[in-house]
Amino acid sequence: MGDKLMILHRGPHVLVAQTMAGDFDKFGCDLYGQFNVGLHVGDSPVNALQNRAKLLKMLSEHDQVNAIHWLDQVHSDIVVDIDQAPSMTAHTADALMTMRKWQALAIMTADCVPVAIFDNANADAGIACIHAGWQGLTNGIIAKTLSKMHASNASADYHAVIGAHISQSAYEITRELADKIVNLVCISDLVAMDNDKLYQAIITDSQDDDKCLINIDKLTRLQLENLGVQVVNESSLCTYTDPRFYSYRAQTHAKKSATGRMATIIVKL
Repeated sequence: MGDKLMILHRGPHVLVAQTMAGDFDKFGCDLYGQFNVGLHVGDSPVNALQNRAKLLKMLSEHDQVNAIHWLDQVHSDIVVDIDQAPSMTAHTADALMTMRKWQALAIMTADCVPVAIFDNANADAGIACIHAGWQGLTNGIIAKTLSKMHASNASADYHAVIGAHISQSAYEITRELADKIVNLVCISDLVAMDNDKLYQAIITDSQDDDKCLINIDKLTRLQLENLGVQVVNESSLCTYTDPRFYSYRAQTHAKKSATGRMATIIVKL
């Protein structure tokens, strides 16, 4: 689908894709590239809405997609079931789910981990899309989404696809924050590890003694594993280093005032 949409996974009953920035000077003066879909980043609303319309057209040309559902994301633990929510409401949440076909669920990211959940073999199972930054990963957004999905279909065998996000080598945080993340995850039993083992699994040293590097890809996969969810794609693309993707941290390092957002989309076919 060109230089603006990448297919991450296609199964018998599901499509997972992620948008890209198009022609984009990540570390230069370019803020929004060619395909920003975020309405909250200072770009022209007309431009972002036109890109959302183009995305729907791209999806509908290949499949019978008739709507894309968006969120106002706030790093929360809130999950919205669009089958039970007013369709015209702008929901403040960080995960979407549905049992309906041809409804695209969209999560916007620019370093955080986008997670798509589905059952390839069960046409009756629901789908979900999750925005998982470190806040979401500590407050259980993935576990809460899976709990709601299992309540709708207890027999489903869910799998996951993880979209592009920041890699460990580019994600430096304070040691204080690292301790906080590990403690919160372990207190909530979101992984099958104690504090020491989790710290060793996701934290490595940085050149700065007061800081360290966190692996949010590993943390996401450990939480999915703890829930019995198999990740279909083994490797993940890095938003910081890959010129095709927006990155909030790259924006910060380049001293830009803003940058765009990608969308990860899942559709039940």
